Amino acid sequence: MLDAGVIRSNDQRDPVAAGGIRPCGVDDIPAVARLFQTTFQQGRKAGGQSLELHLRRELFEHPWQDPRLPSLVFEGADGAVAGFIAVRPHRLLLDGEPVLAAVGGTLMVDKSVSNPLMGARLLRSYLNGPQDLSFSETANEISRSMWDRLGGRTEPAYSMEWLRILRPAAMAVDVLATKSRAATAVAPLARLFDRGAARLRANPLPVDPSRDRGEEVGESDFVDAVLPLSATYPLRPDWNRESLSWFVGQASEKERFGPPVRRIVRDRKGRPVGAYLYCVQPGAIAFVLDIFAAPKAAEEVVDDLIADAWRRGAIAVRGRVQPELADLLLRRKAVFVHASSMVVHTRRAELLAAIHSGDALITGLAGETWSALIGGLFS
Repeated sequence: MLDAGVIRSNDQRDPVAAGGIRPCGVDDIPAVARLFQTTFQQGRKAGGQSLELHLRRELFEHPWQDPRLPSLVFEGADGAVAGFIAVRPHRLLLDGEPVLAAVGGTLMVDKSVSNPLMGARLLRSYLNGPQDLSFSETANEISRSMWDRLGGRTEPAYSMEWLRILRPAAMAVDVLATKSRAATAVAPLARLFDRGAARLRANPLPVDPSRDRGEEVGESDFVDAVLPLSATYPLRPDWNRESLSWFVGQASEKERFGPPVRRIVRDRKGRPVGAYLYCVQPGAIAFVLDIFAAPKAAEEVVDDLIADAWRRGAIAVRGRVQPELADLLLRRKAVFVHASSMVVHTRRAELLAAIHSGDALITGLAGETWSALIGGLFS
């Protein structure tokens, strides 16, 4: 077990600023919640579930909870929590062999505390843990540079998001509205424009509603479909039905993105050949967690997603790029943008090779974006 003494022995103390790193305990949850609200929720709409209850569930009721991989807090000289990094235990399989992994994210520090090394020390303590692989799919530029200095590397193929615009005029209004609320006044005109454009043969962003051939399913059927579809990846989560159900449940709590939709695409014999989970609401950009598809069914699955999002009134669809789907998404008129980086740290060359070649399932439900901290509303 990684106790406070072991962590601190790896953590070179700043001679000017006192403080130390220790495992996060249940009693730290109120302080971590306050730090999260100060760091990430200022100016955002409140509501939804209790942030403290969610943190307790995510940090201490995780199905792969491992005492060797605790989340970490930075304790100031006065005993107050001044920094935090979420460490999410992760079980992977590489060609059937177990791999101990840990996903590091939600790195935050109290800016009022004068210790410029606090974030780097938290990250270093996490990377010094017993895991074979450390990674994060949500690293901003500051975090990415810290990972790089500590021996990590950025994986460009996993560091992009795709965006497929469905209603271009409404999308333009949505972008302008982030700068000026007055832009919403032309929203009715944008809807009229998009209706007309959809009927044009020369429409550069066509959507074929007839491609909506899948079916919406409950959580149980979705999990049953995903388990065999995910088994095609050489490096993948070691899910069973119980653990995958837990991740799917957590990923469904993203109120800012809309209600969750779980869909399955079947072949002519009724067998699932694709599945995806996304959040969607009319007049907004739909948020995709994961797309799973048998190799010969990828086009049908992606087309079903685009058609379903169109039918539900979304103005666009976005999600993390999965390398095996990149070419198909380009052909479906998606554009690629960078929002955050996938960073990895490992001393095992075979793990790095699997990720670098695009043979890994390590995003969305298989990464950290399942967390309700991304897209959830909290009180």
